[in-house]
Amino acid sequence: MMTVVTFKHGSGDQDSVVPLLGSRTIVKELAQDMNFKVTVPYGAWFHEDQVGGWATEYGNLLTFATVRGASHMVSYAQPARALRLFQSFVNGQRLPDTANPSSG
Repeated sequence: MMTVVTFKHGSGDQDSVVPLLGSRTIVKELAQDMNFKVTVPYGAWFHEDQVGGWATEYGNLLTFATVRGASHMVSYAQPARALRLFQSFVNGQRLPDTANPSSG
């Protein structure tokens, strides 16, 4: 039996300790090293009818996501958005890419 682990990396878009561009570059290089192709291009994800951040998916195992308005301590700065990101990871779901997913 094979266990598949999905990894989502979240980063605050206002993080001055670990800048967004550096994190995004590292995850992109990791995806290239693992021969993962972009399966969902960089785009907005939504929480409570607002942009929660931006995300890119590589293959079915690696996602890089930002949390809009968050600093280095994402869960402190944006607790609701951080929880939504965490829930998507735990439940193996994509982040919602529409403001109202139930209508589309």
